[in-house]
Amino acid sequence: MRIRIVLEGVGAAFLLYPYFLPLLLASNLYLYHHGLPVTTLVGGLFVDMLGVALFVAGFLIGVHYLPTAIQRVFYTLYACFMLFLIVFGLAPVLVGPVPIPLHHLWRQACVLIFLQLGLLAYFIPRITQPAVRAVRLCVAASAFSGLWIVPRLIHLALIRQPSVAALHQSRSTPGSSNRRIIWILFDENSYHQTFEHPLAGVSLPNFDRLRNESFSFSSLEPAGFSTDLVIPSLFLGRRIDQIRSTVHEDLWYKDGSQNRWLIYDPNATLFGLAQRNGWSSGIDGWWIPYCHILASVLDVCSSEPSPTSTMEAYGASEDKSVLANAAVLPNALIAKLAHRPLHADVHIQEYRNVMARTHVLIENGQVRFVFLHLPVPHPPAIYDRQRHMLRTGGTYLDNLVLADNTLGELLQEINAMPSASQTTVIVSSDHSWRIPIWRSMEDWSGEEERASGGHFDERPVLLIHFPGQTSGRDVPSALPELLEHDIIADMLLGKMNNSEDLAAFLAQRGH
Repeated sequence: MRIRIVLEGVGAAFLLYPYFLPLLLASNLYLYHHGLPVTTLVGGLFVDMLGVALFVAGFLIGVHYLPTAIQRVFYTLYACFMLFLIVFGLAPVLVGPVPIPLHHLWRQACVLIFLQLGLLAYFIPRITQPAVRAVRLCVAASAFSGLWIVPRLIHLALIRQPSVAALHQSRSTPGSSNRRIIWILFDENSYHQTFEHPLAGVSLPNFDRLRNESFSFSSLEPAGFSTDLVIPSLFLGRRIDQIRSTVHEDLWYKDGSQNRWLIYDPNATLFGLAQRNGWSSGIDGWWIPYCHILASVLDVCSSEPSPTSTMEAYGASEDKSVLANAAVLPNALIAKLAHRPLHADVHIQEYRNVMARTHVLIENGQVRFVFLHLPVPHPPAIYDRQRHMLRTGGTYLDNLVLADNTLGELLQEINAMPSASQTTVIVSSDHSWRIPIWRSMEDWSGEEERASGGHFDERPVLLIHFPGQTSGRDVPSALPELLEHDIIADMLLGKMNNSEDLAAFLAQRGH
């Protein structure tokens, strides 16, 4: 009996797998985004798992001393809860996000099922007890998964980041011009919502003003659905279909033309091209580990890591102690019960961190090819467009207004630079507002439903503004988003310096 209770406690601890599963996936994408070390994060997980194991074992020991009928009720409710954890943990993996109405209905149904099974366990135990024994056996058996999971987590906790080639100082190549390219990518910015059908009451003057003085591409065909695939594709000029990483963040990819894994070569990217042609380059962004995968071809780089596990989304960090990280999951449970959006708190800090470094990079006039990847209007919502202040809550439309305000702020700064008269500004997005993802989330609002109409318009944004350009031109042709790579490559090669050059480039392609 005691051994079985110990196994059940340990098995219940491994039902925390949604929190550590990203660390164990063969693709290593968690480590790709997060980087090493993960020592205190893994330590916090081990403390939480030990706490769960002790709590469950203590609970089962306590129930053992209750009257038999009450024992059956508690054991049945315990089995129901374990089954609930298993189903809710596996459902997103097997069938994707559960639509919110069904999600709420399922939770309400679970409460009724728990009550009914508790009554059956008390009055008609022969119906419930076989199922209870089966569930408890499964929980106990899951303890043996620790023979693989624990050594793997310990191994990851002990790995350290290998040395990466240091970024060189920004340089000025003799004989090169003072032209600059500043490429600003707003994550998840929708052409449809920004320019064609903004919700009534949503004003985006900075996007509108720039569009009226730029080439705007209104029918871009996206290069993919996720940031992980789109941005490396744009840099490479080749559509990437799959990625994976080693434990040391090295990026490998597959594309449609080759059925084999290829190492992502920074020299084959736009930044490699820039380096070979005398451009100093700099990146500030988030989500993608730019400073690792492109270190050899950048002069300046900063990249904000973004939560790729539930623990970090609720505030865990490698900068915190083991105990502080262990406290994250109990706090997450409290936040869930209180309906407090902790994910948004993290996103606010990401935005602030990226923007602080973005200003520094723009003001560094020695860096001539600049790429800025900004974490808005990507959800969760972090802005109140009525009061014009950062805060948790709101909608995608609030974030879109924040993106517009951010654009205005950056353009003002760019125009104040001595190099303003020689600066080309590119404003784009990786993908559009992904309605299929966000519509299934609990914080999806009526305003977002009205704005989207439940329809996914997949067009991303692309605006190109040359120095001195005062008039706009819409390019309505259905063009691939990867054309963005070819345009920027021509700029870096000195083949495209003004709006006439871009017009000629498009004319050659029949547009």
